[in-house]
Order: sequence, then C-alpha cells, then structure tokens
Amino acid sequence: MSANTVLLHEFFDTFARETPDHIALDIPPGSGRPQRSSLTYRALSARAASAQACLAPRVHGESLVSLLLPRTSVDMYAMQLGVLRAGAAFHCIDPSFPDERIAALLDDAEPVAVVTTAAGAARLAKMPITSLFVIDVESHPLEEMHDAAQIAPPWLSPETLAYVVYTSGTTGKPKGVAVEHRAIANLVESDCDTFRLSPSDRVGQGSSHSYDSSIEEIWMAWSAGAAVVVIDDATVRAGPELAVWLDRERLTVLCPPPTLLRSMGLRDAAERLPRLSLLYVGGEALTQDVVESWAPGRRLVNGYGPTECAVTTVRAEITPGRSVTIGTPIANVQAWALDETLAVVPDGVQGELCLGGVALARGYWRDPAMTARKFVEHPTLGRLYRTGDLVHRHANGEFTCYGRTDTQVKIRGYRVELEEIETHLSRVAGVRAA
Repeated sequence: MSANTVLLHEFFDTFARETPDHIALDIPPGSGRPQRSSLTYRALSARAASAQACLAPRVHGESLVSLLLPRTSVDMYAMQLGVLRAGAAFHCIDPSFPDERIAALLDDAEPVAVVTTAAGAARLAKMPITSLFVIDVESHPLEEMHDAAQIAPPWLSPETLAYVVYTSGTTGKPKGVAVEHRAIANLVESDCDTFRLSPSDRVGQGSSHSYDSSIEEIWMAWSAGAAVVVIDDATVRAGPELAVWLDRERLTVLCPPPTLLRSMGLRDAAERLPRLSLLYVGGEALTQDVVESWAPGRRLVNGYGPTECAVTTVRAEITPGRSVTIGTPIANVQAWALDETLAVVPDGVQGELCLGGVALARGYWRDPAMTARKFVEHPTLGRLYRTGDLVHRHANGEFTCYGRTDTQVKIRGYRVELEEIETHLSRVAGVRAA
C-alpha cells in the first residue's frame, strides 16, 4: 500500500488536486430526473468541504453518520467524502427500505447525525426513535454552506473507521460490519494495480449504497481519476434495454453480479458493447455460460469477498475455455482452507475458507460477542475471519468455491440469512413455525 494513500478519501483528493476539471460523477437522466447531473472533481470536492463543515460540530472523535439518501443524488457522494474528511464513518441506508427496517438500523447504529432529504426527514419524524439529529440537505443545500478548506481532525488515522455496512443476521437482527480506512484503502490500492484504469474510464455504479459492493465501484473509479456513472435502479432492472443504456453512456467498466449479465440476453456482447473493456463480476457464483457469452472481446475478472473483509479479498482473471475459480488473494490478504478444528487441509481437499490480513473488519458494530464468534485468533495463522464458504485450494494457489456450510443464500448478489426470514415469519400472528 502506498504510504500516501492510507485514508480512503485521499484517493479522491489526489485527483481533485491533479485533474480538478475531469468529471468525477455523472448521473444520467431518468424517471423524475429530466436533467443530467455531472460534477467535476473540483466541484464535488467543494461540495464535500461543505458537507465536512456541516458535520464538524457533531463529530468529536470516531463516530457514525447515517446517510438516508438516494443513489441518484449528488449529495450521497459528497456526503460520503465529507463524512470521511470530518473523521467519522458513513453508514448508508437505502430509502427503498421499509420504515421498520430503517428504524431498526438507526436504533442500532446510534449515529451522531442522519443526513437525508425532506421526504426522508418526514419519514423519520414518524418513527419511534428518539435523539436523532437530522440534516435535511434540501432545506439546507450543501452549495449554500461554508465551503472553506477544513483541517483534518487529529484522531483520523488508518485505524479509524471508514464505514459500517449492515448485513443480514441469523438472529433476525441485521449486524453492522465496521471497516477501517486501512482495510478498504488496501483494496483500492490493489484495484489500482490490477485494473490500471485511467481518467478516461467511465465506471458504472449500479449497487445500492447499503451494500459494500457500491464502495468498490465508486473508489476504483476515483482512485484512477475516472468518472463514476450512476446506473439507477430502474435501469439496472431494464433487462435487454440495459445494454442500450450502457452503450449510450459509453461505459468502459461494469461490476455486475452474473445474473445481471444473463438478464440482458446478449448473444453478441462483444459487438453490442465494444467500449466495455472490463467486466468485474462478483456477489454470486460465476457460471461457464456467462463466461462464454461475455469474456470474448474484453477483460473478465471474477471477484470474491465477504462484507467482513472489505468487499473483495480473492479474484481471478477468467478467459473462455478456462475453468472458473475465485482466484488468489489480493495483496496483504491471506486465505486458507481449514477443517472443523481450524487445521489447514491439503490442496484439493475441501475446507472452510478463512481469511486473514489487513482486509479484516474491526468486527461487528456494538456486538463484541458476535465479533468473537466470527473473528477468531488462530494459534499460528493470527486473526482470521471464518467465511462459512466451502473451498479447495489448487496447487497454483487458486481457490474453487463450492457454496455455503450454512443456509446463507445470495439473491442478485445480496446476501440473505434464511434464519432472519424465519425469525420474522415466526413473529407473524397465526404462524406456528417457519
């Protein structure tokens, strides 16, 4: 990892200084948005400075700021930068979540502030939550706030929290994964080395900000001075029409789950999308039919990683005719196949994938007991995260993944604990068992 980029927002700040007039964020028109919103690195940096100034009075040390904003709002991106510069960690909530879910997340997160829209503020006012400090960016637009350069807080270091992402929990309660700057910065540095993107690239951002995949989409672009191009939810679900949109918006990089590629139904992907030079897939198993349809004419990389290990920890370059693996660990990450006693199994023998190194999250937000169960201290391998995925290691160091050791499933790339569904079903009047 570069000594100059150990804080996540420093990747963006570098290009805000070096290429301030390049486009950093491009939000194409869509339903209810007749106009395109595009911001340069300079403009987005100034908006982030306003966000930092707005948040500074609430942030007095490591803390959490919740963002209840749509992905199609420039304020979502400016606020993430502003939160990091203020020395806090961001926690994004998808506005499409039901009120009960939003209330549960905020109750657990206990943020020092919730940044939202006027509609979001009205929803929050009706929820049974006390002591929320709400910032409505529509009533107090960021461009009208103070945008002078702010001093970096003294507590900000690579060990400071950068973000918290909530995942499905087996107890019925979502659990927040707390990730430090050094962990996510290590991934972004690896992305720079692996993908070699440039300021001319246009990187699709199609994941909900409540999922950690969105973080890699955004920062792999900003670490190269490239443009983040927002793919709104309606466009993501457009099926064959998505290919038309991708071509019209001149995307060069897309990071989809394989299901999304299959939904477009293209037989001639190389001809239909000649500008799309990199497909970086993840979130679910990559199948051979997707490889044969989409790998020709471009670079196809298969990424793997749990939320608890800063998005992506293992990846492989996949070409037509090559068997699909999840690859080898990225820099400063270690991976092992272990048996039930946590002993390393021989190559070719299935075991549980356990990960170590700088990528590991600090643990679960305000849940030391769960942290101790999933993040274990191994007598010889050090601190490990037990993924719950079955793998075997090949002699060349690559891993093949076979699925779960438990009942966790992936739906369109998003992880769901079936026990959480069962827990909530059991609470419904008239349901005896689930």
